[in-house]
Amino acid sequence: MTSFVRCKPAFLAFAGLFAVYSVFWYLNNPRLLVLLTIAISLIIILALGSVFASDRDRLKSEWVFLVLLISFLIIFCFIFPPFTAPDEGHHYFSTYWLVDSLPFNAHVTKDGAFLVRDIDYALYNSRQPGDAINSASFDSIINGFSLFGNGQLIPFGEFSFSFGSENVTAKLGSIIGLQIGLLFGLGAYPAFYMGRIGSALVFCFCAFQAYRIAPKGKSVIVFVSLLPMTLHLAASYSYDSGIIAYSLLLFACLMRGFFGEERSIGNKEIIIYLIISILLAPCKVIYSGLILLGLFIPLSQFHDEKTGRFGKFLLIFCVVVSVLALRLASMSSLVSQPSDSSRGHEAGPLYSLGDILLHPKNSFLVFCRTLDSLGDFYWETTLGYSLGWLQENLRFPAFYMIPYLFFGFICCLDSSDEPSFLATPVSFLFIFAFLLAALGSIASMWLAWTFNYENVIQGVQGRYFLPALPALLFGLRTRLFRFNSSSISVVTTGVCVMNCLYLIRFISVASCL
Repeated sequence: MTSFVRCKPAFLAFAGLFAVYSVFWYLNNPRLLVLLTIAISLIIILALGSVFASDRDRLKSEWVFLVLLISFLIIFCFIFPPFTAPDEGHHYFSTYWLVDSLPFNAHVTKDGAFLVRDIDYALYNSRQPGDAINSASFDSIINGFSLFGNGQLIPFGEFSFSFGSENVTAKLGSIIGLQIGLLFGLGAYPAFYMGRIGSALVFCFCAFQAYRIAPKGKSVIVFVSLLPMTLHLAASYSYDSGIIAYSLLLFACLMRGFFGEERSIGNKEIIIYLIISILLAPCKVIYSGLILLGLFIPLSQFHDEKTGRFGKFLLIFCVVVSVLALRLASMSSLVSQPSDSSRGHEAGPLYSLGDILLHPKNSFLVFCRTLDSLGDFYWETTLGYSLGWLQENLRFPAFYMIPYLFFGFICCLDSSDEPSFLATPVSFLFIFAFLLAALGSIASMWLAWTFNYENVIQGVQGRYFLPALPALLFGLRTRLFRFNSSSISVVTTGVCVMNCLYLIRFISVASCL
């Protein structure tokens, strides 16, 4: 009761601001969908507020985190029309191809085409120009939704896929979800959303387990898991969903390794870490630095030093073998580019490794110019200021991202519930692992997406940094400042409230266009 009385003025002030904010965005677009979003957001905020005022320590519960994560994933899964997540058309049909490749389906033809239902192909063709989100895309869902559909199988060959390029291990959820939808003969929309739901459930399971496993760094896991961009990718067909999920599990295992009890790491923990590493490493080689942080866990944390040394040897072996087995071809293609390549509807010569290495002055200028021109875009899109398929009229004002930066900063501070810090050399290694992933993503798009006459590197988006973000935030933890409250509770409440405000504005603008 005392806590509530102390917080009452702040709650009353926020309630007034929320009422004005909600009324404005409803009057901007008085649709039932906007009103429903406001109502759901109000329920979430009231539940969080009541818990925060009465017993904020309850917000540290893994079950509270799970409920909040499921709630937002469901919203993000359905609030975005089909094919409006980054590259979702490609990822949808790559998932379809993987489903068709299963032995009990065998719907892949010898010429590389595969069979899809005509109703699913019609759904793809009915998307808005440029995969835009607007009122018509929401209306088409309402008008075209059918629970069941008897589509005819037709050959599809607009995309070509291979097991080495589609990050199969990161798409397990969407594969299972789409297979269930097709197995039960669901209509085009329900089957599509089943794939999204499968992807979201796998992400939710991994994030929840990461929160339970990690003895420290829970505020980091909450922050990264509940970012708008993370939720957007997790509730889509993108393989980024699986990559971020595995990176959270990896981070939790690292936290257990560095901060768990002495002699607590045995064969079971080593096997789990190796499995996660094998799932993550082939997806994007640039994240291998995160995996190799496990080499720096002190031997005193293992049951015995012999087990620790053998586990670290196995880690290196598994990473190298999995990368060579599944990513060697794609890595080789970056080194030896053809003279002319296509980029969407454009064609031209891409940068080669020789162009970058043999002209260091120009490469230095291109790299620095890129950071100067697009640095803001990188951090903003990491948080989620531009969801959808980079749709300009849906970009959020930058000031919406400032509170997210603040909550990320709290994750880096000493606090009453997470007074834990890595040794200085290990902190630098965590930061270096992030920089390696960030520079690797920039270098890969420099070679694979930038024509050699362009003076700024094209194609890099902030979402590529999300898997490495936990390592950066925990590596930056400092004792110079102290947050005299529960960082987990404040980060959970703050990010969820911002997400509610985010969703209200998003749906009001998107469904009005």
